[in-house]
Amino acid sequence: MLASLFFALPSDALLVRALLYTHIAAGFTALLSGLVPMLGRKGGPWHVRAGRLYTYCMLAVAATAVGLVLAQPITGGRLFLTGVAVLAFYLSYTGWRAAARRSPRLVGADKWLAIGSLLVAVAMIGAGVRFGSILFAFFGGLLAVFAGGDTRLAFAPPATAAPGARPVPWIFRHFTRMGGAYISTLTAFLVVNMGRWLPAGAPAWVGTAVWIAPSVVGGALIGRTVRAHKQRMKLA
Repeated sequence: MLASLFFALPSDALLVRALLYTHIAAGFTALLSGLVPMLGRKGGPWHVRAGRLYTYCMLAVAATAVGLVLAQPITGGRLFLTGVAVLAFYLSYTGWRAAARRSPRLVGADKWLAIGSLLVAVAMIGAGVRFGSILFAFFGGLLAVFAGGDTRLAFAPPATAAPGARPVPWIFRHFTRMGGAYISTLTAFLVVNMGRWLPAGAPAWVGTAVWIAPSVVGGALIGRTVRAHKQRMKLA
């Protein structure tokens, strides 16, 4: 009987509505809470609490996205949202763990999360090809890059650095991944809602700009932060 629920529930079913409302609330809370670490004082109690809330919200976003795509008939839009949610959760969780442990290394359950996420990424790529959802396959590919790299480093760490060499600090992994997760979440939010905001006769390039702008602006800000930290730590 449980199997009959997969891909079968209408959009007005109670389970679908509960998942959708939870998904929206968690995503909106994540967008707001993510601003606190980015704009506020770094390392303070509000930074830590907001970052933890953001990570928990991304877990809820990913879980409800998977629930929605399983409960309803498969569409390209639902696959897209699921891919973005899973990618954003993995980036936010691994970025948060780097800060919590003060280390870029993966230990214990983190290794198995990397392996599991890599398997999910392969499934996403396969599903994207199977259902003709290039976006789903694209985000699966991004997840494969991050989870695959983490898996390789977890089980085959690089050789010990030369004497006197300084290790790459955990802070880079922390803010690049948390920043990447926020960019993914913001992109999904804008893409889903731009149809409601743009006028009917809006040119096609506006929609393309909505896709590209968060990555361009966010990537530039992350790059500037990386350079600033390298200069401060004399790693440049």
